[in-house]
Amino acid sequence: MANCFPHGIDITAPGGFERLMAFHRLTFGDAQMNANPGTPADGGDGSNGTGQEPAAGAQPAAGVQPDEDQLGDAGKAALKVERDARSKAEKELAEAKAALQKIDDDKLSDIDKAKKEAAERETENQTLRLENAKLAALAKHPVPVDKQHLVTGTDAATFEASAKEISELVLAAAGKVPPANKLDPIPDAGRRSGGQSPSGGSVAAGRDLYESTNKKTNA
Repeated sequence: MANCFPHGIDITAPGGFERLMAFHRLTFGDAQMNANPGTPADGGDGSNGTGQEPAAGAQPAAGVQPDEDQLGDAGKAALKVERDARSKAEKELAEAKAALQKIDDDKLSDIDKAKKEAAERETENQTLRLENAKLAALAKHPVPVDKQHLVTGTDAATFEASAKEISELVLAAAGKVPPANKLDPIPDAGRRSGGQSPSGGSVAAGRDLYESTNKKTNA
């Protein structure tokens, strides 16, 4: 008695098993029959360690490089394009950062340069002010050229005081009295005018006094 199955194939008959496999392929395609439904043929759980089935067509996780041998020519070409684009973007970003840094450095350099030039101009102006103050002091209180280096100061007042002191010392060393210390001459000194007595200290005045005294005695 033949063993009948729902699919109508007697697997006990000669060639029955081959007909069953052919029927299986025709009905289910190349799907595999596993002892545990939902379990892949390699014995894994099909979840990639996450407990969940991977989505169809899912891309590899970030930072994980796909196996190029499984991509095929089209996949390899797409991967190369992606890598080139990423490399170009990283290069452009680095260049942009360098350009911004250069702009900041140039701005800082311009500011430093302006500050330096301003400081130099102020120094030059201060030097000119001191030189003018010294020249004005020497014009008021002359000092020989070889002694002018002794005249010092920090402003017009101190230069004038220094020039006055050095000028007086030079005149004193030469036996001269500074103009400010000279006595004003007495008007009509040594001359006889009207009934005024002659000034002493001169030969003519002494002679006039002697003659006047003798005339009074003889009279």
